[in-house]
Amino acid sequence: MGKECIKRQPPCSPGEIHVLSIADLNHRGEGVGRISGFAIFVPGALPGEAAKVKITRKRKNYAEATLLELLKRSSHRITPLCPYFENCGGCQLQHLEYWEQLAWKQKMVNETINRIAGFDIKALPVTGMTEPWHYRNKTRVHLACPEDKVLAGFYKPQTNELIDIEQCPVQHPINVRVINGLRRAVQLYMDLFKDRKDNWLPISEATIRTSFASSECLLSLSVNPEQGGKGGGQNIKPESYEKLAKFINEEIGKIITGLVLLRHGKKGPTSQTLMGKAHVTEEIKPYLYRISPQSFFQINTTQAEVLYKKAVSLAGTPRTAYDLYCGTGNFSLYLSSVADQVVGIDAEKAAIEDARENAALNNINNAEFIVEKVENIGPDIFKGEQPLTIFLNPPRKGCAASLLETVAEAAPEKIVYISCNPATLARDLKLLSNYGYLAKEAHPVDMFPQTSHVETICLLESGSTRG
Repeated sequence: MGKECIKRQPPCSPGEIHVLSIADLNHRGEGVGRISGFAIFVPGALPGEAAKVKITRKRKNYAEATLLELLKRSSHRITPLCPYFENCGGCQLQHLEYWEQLAWKQKMVNETINRIAGFDIKALPVTGMTEPWHYRNKTRVHLACPEDKVLAGFYKPQTNELIDIEQCPVQHPINVRVINGLRRAVQLYMDLFKDRKDNWLPISEATIRTSFASSECLLSLSVNPEQGGKGGGQNIKPESYEKLAKFINEEIGKIITGLVLLRHGKKGPTSQTLMGKAHVTEEIKPYLYRISPQSFFQINTTQAEVLYKKAVSLAGTPRTAYDLYCGTGNFSLYLSSVADQVVGIDAEKAAIEDARENAALNNINNAEFIVEKVENIGPDIFKGEQPLTIFLNPPRKGCAASLLETVAEAAPEKIVYISCNPATLARDLKLLSNYGYLAKEAHPVDMFPQTSHVETICLLESGSTRG
C-alpha cells in the first residue's frame, strides 16, 4: 500500500494515497477530484463526496485512482441493483439516483458542446424512462473456458478478465435466460473434449436479440478460430457445430426462435442458420421491423419510439429526405409519413436488405435504399427536389469532414443530426457552422439508463433562413 502523501513532488504518482473532494463526473461517469489543480478520475465516486483513493496510473493531463473508502457520501448515492456493478463495467451510474443521472447528462451535453464547438446550445431536459431497467433488447457476451469451466459474460474494463454473469438488470429477461442456458450447453459440449489441453472453445462470443413486441429471440454464435490456425474455424467439421446446436436446443430451444452461426472472413461475415429463422420482428409503433444478426437497431425499443418521433417532428414536411447511416430503415419508415420521397443509405448490405423488407412489410412505397459507404457519396446523389432534409445518424466516431462538406453542398433546408456521442456531435456542429448551418437546441434522450451514454438530437438550419 502506498504512503499517505500531502506534499510530494511530483504529485499523483502510482501507489500514493490521497483524500479527494469529488466535484464532478467526467464523460465516462467517473468522479473527478483535483490535487493542486491536477485532475484525478475515480470510478464509483460521486459529486459532493469525500473519498480516500489510491493512484493507479498517471497520464499527461490526469491520473486514475481506485476508491478505497468513502469519508462523506452523496445524498444521491443508492445501492446498485446489479451484483456485478463494480467489476462488469457495462453500467457506470447504477449507484446514482436515476433522476440525477438525467440531470448530469443534460449538463454534460451542454458543457461538451460549449467546450468543443465554442458556442452555447440549450440542451433541454433529458427524456428519461419511467422504468429504467430491463430495457436492452440486445447483448453480446464473450465466452472462455479456464480450467475446464465455461464462463459467459463481459470483460472487466481495461483487462482480459472475463466476469461470469448470471443476471443483468438492464437486459431483457429472455436475454439473461439465454446467457445462462448457453453457458450450460457449451459446458456439456466441452465435456466431450476433455482430452484437449488448450481449453479451446468452438465459439468466441454470442449475440442475443430479443423482440419486445413478440418475445422472439435470435442467438448468433461467432466462430472461434483454432488456436495457432487460420480460417475462423473453417477446419472444424460441420457436425461439431451441429452437435453444439443440439445441446443448445436441448437447453434453451424453447426460448430461442433462431440460431445462427457467423464466420468472419476477409470478405465480411457469412452466416449459416442452424435452427429456426435468422431474424426477429420488432415493433416501434406503428411500424414493424425485421432485424437480422448483423443489422444495426436501437438497443432500447421503448426509447427508440421517443427518439424517432422527436427526430421526425423536427424534419418538417420535405419533398425529399435522405437518411444517412439508415441501418434497417429505422428513421426511414417514420420519415415516409412526412416526406414525399425517402432515400436511405448504408454500407451494410444485410441492413439494407432488411430496410427493403421493412418497407414492404409496412406497405411503404415512397422509400428506396442504397448500399453505399456513406463517406463515399458525392453531392450528385442528392437529386431530390427542395425542400430537402438530410438525416445524419453516424456511429460514435461521428461524420467525416468530407461528408459534412458534401451535405452542406446539397443545400438542405434542414439537417437533423442524431448522435450517441456528445463530443463528436459538438465537433461536427462546429464544422457545419462553418457552412452556415446552426443549431438552437439539443434534445437528449436517455437510450442507455444506468450508463454514462446519452443520445442527442439537433436540428440545424441555414443561418440565412433561420428565424
